[in-house]
Amino acid sequence: MRKYLIFILLLSLITVACSQLQNNNANNDESTETAQETGEQEAPRVEVTATPTLPPTYTPEPMGRGGHISPVSTRTIHIVQAGETLSQIAARYGVGTKFLADSNRIYNYHLIYVGQVLYIPSCE
Repeated sequence: MRKYLIFILLLSLITVACSQLQNNNANNDESTETAQETGEQEAPRVEVTATPTLPPTYTPEPMGRGGHISPVSTRTIHIVQAGETLSQIAARYGVGTKFLADSNRIYNYHLIYVGQVLYIPSCE
């Protein structure tokens, strides 16, 4: 007897659920039909997404004198003559002896030779 009672209860629940689904589908169909009859369209679905932004970048300050940028990078060179020392050459161009030696990869200040090309770094 209990089995029949449970079976009938389940059957009635399924029937009610199906009728609810049919009513909902009928309501949706009616609203679609009335919108089509009146010429109205359903509003499109709008999704808002975040726009990715780029991180800030570093902009270097312009180099040069008086706010002007030199279009061409110039290098000063010096060709070692007989009797010149590294300290004399550095003093002539207004740079430090160590700075001049480091810029030209000279590890022993006493070992420069005649005809050697030295690049004079700018002192900015």
